[in-house]
Formats: sequence, C-alpha cells, structure tokens
Amino acid sequence: MIDSPVQPPSRREKNKAATRTAIVHAALGQLETAGYAALTAESVADAAGISRRTFFNYFPSIEAALNEPTRLLLENSVAVLDELDPEIDLLSAAVTAVESLVDPALLEPIANLYLHASAHPQMARMQLEAWNDCAEALTEIIAARAPQGTALAASVFAHSVIGAGKAAFAAWARELGEHPDPADPRRTHMLRTTLAEAVAQLRDGFPSLQQRAPHTRKG
Repeated sequence: MIDSPVQPPSRREKNKAATRTAIVHAALGQLETAGYAALTAESVADAAGISRRTFFNYFPSIEAALNEPTRLLLENSVAVLDELDPEIDLLSAAVTAVESLVDPALLEPIANLYLHASAHPQMARMQLEAWNDCAEALTEIIAARAPQGTALAASVFAHSVIGAGKAAFAAWARELGEHPDPADPRRTHMLRTTLAEAVAQLRDGFPSLQQRAPHTRKG
C-alpha cells in the first residue's frame, strides 16, 4: 500500500496555530514582567491582539496557556521515542528521547515556568497533569515496542522515566539556588544535562548506589 501524501496545513489551520502561539507568548511575557498574580484572560488577550472570548476558545484558563510549552515539549519527546528503531532497548531509547531536547526555544520557557510554579500551587498542578498525560502516552508506546511485557511493567517503566524527569527538574532548581539569574545562559544547558543524567541513571542501574560504603573496623 502506498501512503497518501501528507497534506500541508490550510491557511485556517496556520492562522489558528499562529493565534495559539501568540496567546502563549503573551502569557509568558506577562508572567515575566508583571508576575503571576497580575495575569488575567483580559490582559493576555489584549497583549495577543484578540478578544477575551477568543482566548477561551483556545485555552480553558491562564494556567493552561502557560502550560502549553510543557505539553509541547513532552509530546515532542514522546514522538521522538515513538520514531526510534524498535531494536534499540527501551532505556537507551528513553535517554535518546531526552537528549533530543536541544531547542532552547522549547526548554527555556519550561525552565522558567517550573521556577514560577514552585510559588503557585495552581500552576504546579497544571504541570503535574502534563507529566501524568505524558506518562500515559509513554505507557502506550512502551507496550507497543515491547508487546511481550505486561501492562504493569509498561506503566512502571513509563512512570519511572517521568519520575526521573521530575527529579531532574527538582535537582536543577536546587542547584540554581533561591535567586537564580534569569539572564544566565547556562540555565537551559544545565537543565538538559541534568535531565539526560537522570534518565541515564535508570539505564545504567544507578551505579553510584551499587557501590558499597567503605567498611570501617571498630577498634
């Protein structure tokens, strides 16, 4: 069977995508300049050049608009994993998917959002939902790549990878300290490195935990 050619997006689809992007950029920009407490659907809509009603046609809440970069990045990582050669073992494939997060335009806003979310429970809940959605999608891909495995094994694996990602974000935030410099160009590189290291811990069996502590003889 010959695959039918992929149709390019229509002008209407391009306009909708551009509007969605404008809303997200407006929300992120106001978050950085005015802070979370000052964000409203009206202010974001004005900044994006649309009506309040149009805003809600695209996003159910301010938090959903802010969470869009996280959703897109996680979806991109899952798509990379899905396209990898099935012969690659799952843990190595997971590390490759994480290492694909090279685009600062995607990773940087997520890094900033994570730091903001620590002070705003509603934002933190939205991020948690995105991670959980990613775990569900990852479970389906793993089950397809390893059909001999059980549903429980696929779910445990997926949640382990997602847990490694969340642990990496937490470790990265701790390393930055209480007052990180938003202009520091190393921040995104540090986050990507920490994410890759966290998933590599799963792949390699936590080598540092396998080392025995030095045995001290009691005198």
